Amino acid sequence: MKKLRNLELMATLGENLKNLRLARNLSQEYLAEDAKISQTSVARIERGKLNTSISTVYALMKALQAEPNEFFGTDYLP
Repeated sequence: MKKLRNLELMATLGENLKNLRLARNLSQEYLAEDAKISQTSVARIERGKLNTSISTVYALMKALQAEPNEFFGTDYLP
């Protein structure tokens, strides 16, 4: 089975995640702990290298108190 990857969306998500994290003055370690994922995963998502699950995205949104459009940008939402 071929994995579906949207590299542009992964890059957008990663860049937006990093910008949100930095705007809140949080380290990758602190965000990872709050979202209950590894710091390595946060780093890979921010670099656009990890095609992560919706559950992880939700955990990150909760930890950052962010909305979906802040993560994906308006280009990907109706």
